[in-house]
Amino acid sequence: MPRGSRSQPAESASTDDARERILAAAERCIDRHGIRKTTMDDIASEVGLSRPSVYRYFADRDDLLIELNMRHARAMFNRAHKSMSRQTNFPDQVIEGLLYAADHGRRDPLTRYVIDPDGTNLGRRMIASGTSGLLRAEFFDPYLDAAIANNELPPGLPRADIYLWLGNLARMVMRGLEDGDGDLKRYRSILRRFVAPAFAGSTAT
Repeated sequence: MPRGSRSQPAESASTDDARERILAAAERCIDRHGIRKTTMDDIASEVGLSRPSVYRYFADRDDLLIELNMRHARAMFNRAHKSMSRQTNFPDQVIEGLLYAADHGRRDPLTRYVIDPDGTNLGRRMIASGTSGLLRAEFFDPYLDAAIANNELPPGLPRADIYLWLGNLARMVMRGLEDGDGDLKRYRSILRRFVAPAFAGSTAT
């Protein structure tokens, strides 16, 4: 066995451990200060490292926050998919997914950036890096694929357009819930009146 070959997994494990500790520290800082006010100095102090040491593992603050956003989003997706899978047809699956994402996105500042990547540097970075599109695909693709297999959707619909439209709907519902324009019951009724027929009509080609 070549010299040093045993050290590589140990170094990788050490790197993973350091990243995990930094991410956990960042979450604690965000809980205390909010996502906008949390700085790399805050995170470094919380984890007990120097700021340059934190930069060894994350290129910058946005890089770190994007990693956290993705983790929070995927955890939310897992929970949302359980709710969606209880629905018997594709339109209702989409509606329940939108409602779940909007309701939980408004409560979690990290998940929120996935639903509403606003005009901040972080939001622009998530869009430019393709992270927002990737996460939307992960959220909706299992149900879009199943709908096509079940002849509930034609196969030629542009996925990017579907992601954009559904993402905008989730953002609208989230902001409406925050502003008090309606509750989940009202938005469920609205989505059933307007979103469900849109998908039903898409099979008529």
